Amino acid sequence: MMQHVLTSMNEVISNQYDSSHKALDIVSSDRKETDIVSLEDGTVETVVNNTLGPNHNSKGNATYGNYVKVKQTNGKTALYAHLKYNSIKVNKGQYITKGTVIGTMGETGNAYGRHLHLEIRNENNVRENPIVYLQTPGQNESAVQTTEKKEESAPQTNLSLENTENNVSENSNTPSSNTSNNNQTINDYPTNTFYLHNPTYKHGSIVDALKQIGINSSYSYRKSLAQKNGITNYHGSYSQNVKLLNLLKQGKLIKA
Repeated sequence: MMQHVLTSMNEVISNQYDSSHKALDIVSSDRKETDIVSLEDGTVETVVNNTLGPNHNSKGNATYGNYVKVKQTNGKTALYAHLKYNSIKVNKGQYITKGTVIGTMGETGNAYGRHLHLEIRNENNVRENPIVYLQTPGQNESAVQTTEKKEESAPQTNLSLENTENNVSENSNTPSSNTSNNNQTINDYPTNTFYLHNPTYKHGSIVDALKQIGINSSYSYRKSLAQKNGITNYHGSYSQNVKLLNLLKQGKLIKA
């Protein structure tokens, strides 16, 4: 049985934990706005609820936008970031239980697209991979497809183990019914083209941008795209995904 951090229970990891991103970025598989719930019992240590929107020049804690930090009863600290403006429902000093609604997923601070940035720090303030919170102890690793090694064989895992997928992310970037380009598929392109193009995409998710034109948006395919386009050592980091997205918008992304 999975532990959930979204009330919709349809978590998709859009950015993995690694040495350059010691957290998980999580979206809902339907890209809809959804509430965030506490993973464990604990006491609320910090609440920031007044950030209006994204600020890509922010520094320090301001990069989190609106966030809640909870000191858990197990000694670890959980940080839930990029929450929607004025959506936080808990208060500093409040004791909350597992499953308590904390706030609503948003796009505040240094965020590109709506998503939850989840950090877990141990008693020594060292950031750990939050994936261990999203499975029960002793669960068969083969059923958990969201570690870095598993991503290669089962990219972009939906934590509820449904067959779905998104990076960054994160906005409710579902294709618009009145934007014809958003409904293009790979078959709409000339058969002799070697480039992918999505000039109408306005948000920050390479995954959603690829999906809008009917392209495989899995981690393994993005890794192949990165290699094809000269982006080495691809691991789904923010900067690497931005490079892919910019190439896609410019029509310069070479197909893998």
